[in-house]
Amino acid sequence: MTSVATVPAGAVRSAYGSYHMVTDKNGRKFRVGESPEDITKSVIGYKLTRRKMLLGAWMCFFFGSVLEYGWGAASGTVIAHYGWSTVAGFFNYTVYVLFEATVAAYIFSRMREHGLLSLRRMAWLGAAILMISYIFFANAFAPWISYVGYAMTGGLASGLGYAAGGGIVTKWFPEKRGWRLGLANGAWAYGAVPFIIAYSIPSIFNQSDFQTVLYATGIIISVGLLIASFLICDAPKNWWPADVDPLTVNLAKSKSKELKANPPAVAQFTPQEFFATRQGKAQMASFTLALAASLFNVALYAPYGAAMGLGGVAFTVGAAGFAFTDGIGRPTMGWISSIIGRRKAVTIFYLLMGLGGLGVLGAGLIHSAVLWAILAVLTGAVSGSCFVFDWLIISDYFGENYVATNWSIPYMLKVFGGAFGGIGATILLTLYSGGTLGTVLGTPGAPSVVFSNASWAIAFGIATLFAVIAAALVWFYEKQPTLEDYIKVRQKFGLSIPQSVGQAPVQASTPDSVSGGDE
Repeated sequence: MTSVATVPAGAVRSAYGSYHMVTDKNGRKFRVGESPEDITKSVIGYKLTRRKMLLGAWMCFFFGSVLEYGWGAASGTVIAHYGWSTVAGFFNYTVYVLFEATVAAYIFSRMREHGLLSLRRMAWLGAAILMISYIFFANAFAPWISYVGYAMTGGLASGLGYAAGGGIVTKWFPEKRGWRLGLANGAWAYGAVPFIIAYSIPSIFNQSDFQTVLYATGIIISVGLLIASFLICDAPKNWWPADVDPLTVNLAKSKSKELKANPPAVAQFTPQEFFATRQGKAQMASFTLALAASLFNVALYAPYGAAMGLGGVAFTVGAAGFAFTDGIGRPTMGWISSIIGRRKAVTIFYLLMGLGGLGVLGAGLIHSAVLWAILAVLTGAVSGSCFVFDWLIISDYFGENYVATNWSIPYMLKVFGGAFGGIGATILLTLYSGGTLGTVLGTPGAPSVVFSNASWAIAFGIATLFAVIAAALVWFYEKQPTLEDYIKVRQKFGLSIPQSVGQAPVQASTPDSVSGGDE
């Protein structure tokens, strides 16, 4: 380990012990000295290590994921039981994404960073709402009950879990985020696997017994998120581990391979400054397109397999395996990006996601259940790339202090991906299969349709195109912001340039904000 030998003897006392404020040549500040155990002891009353908080973040993702990734497997039985049209049923998915990605992600992240809602209370609130959402879903005698209950309240609850989990890893592991963020974020996918398997077994999940299974689901995931709340705590702003010298992380002598490939941001960009950069705009556009392709895969792979008559063990393996490899692929992708760099990695994985979708389409069209399952599992391994790299790129490019809000800005655009992966794709499938507007709206007497192979090909083709364009945007426009980029956006808004910017590395012992947004 590299010791911080250059830090002066004078230290600043805080509620968590003592620290030094270290400033690098770019004016970037690092708060060095306080241990995670001392910080958590002061904030929540007992000590937590970074490893335990990683577990807490993992649990937040794990138990919050079931609503999104379980929908594709559960939707067929629920829609058939209540007699909804396919479009009416999949409008649930769009409403869910709207509340999970906009209301929960952005509003609660802003409240968290302003100290109005603690991290622990976010998890408590999410646990309570999760149970309510499944009660509604089990008794959705009309579509609007499910929209308000499962989609709206469930979206709020899972969004709280997602926002809480990602912020923990990015703030507590600034020097080694890659596979750790991927590990925690991956639980967002494979956390739903046990439930997907249950939803795919007719003897367990059918029109007579599905309500009991949904009640059990709500209880399990609510209790899980409640337990996770006792393993999480926010870090103070600018916190940095004491055993890694922040003044060498941009230099060749740094011992961290990940920091060499992915150096820290040159400054802490505010949301206003993030949005003003070319890289911030490119991240919003590429993320929107990539998540549209990803959510199409999540929502419609299982229904597509069923439409192609791919039942039995292979279908269950493909549906559950997609979510499983989506989850385990995230830490793998994070680890790879630690070696080759975020930009190269995300470009490659976006391309693989798009091309994998074409393979799944082809396997279904030739009615090969085994090939479909294999390709679904392989494509699942890269389908979550946009979600793990949104956190990584935002924190690596724009800093950790405002990561919750900066991450939530592009994440809000998930609603457009949800619109395509949910109601948008099903409307397209309906109209290109000979349906009418009445069919889309579920008007009594309107003709029913069976989705044609041509309509499926068009939908998969659009998803592939989205992924390829996203990869191009990342490669050509998303290089890490430079110090000049930071100065330019500060000047654009008439803001002063910190005196330390561009100077030789200095150390300061002036106090900085100790608020991490937790209680």
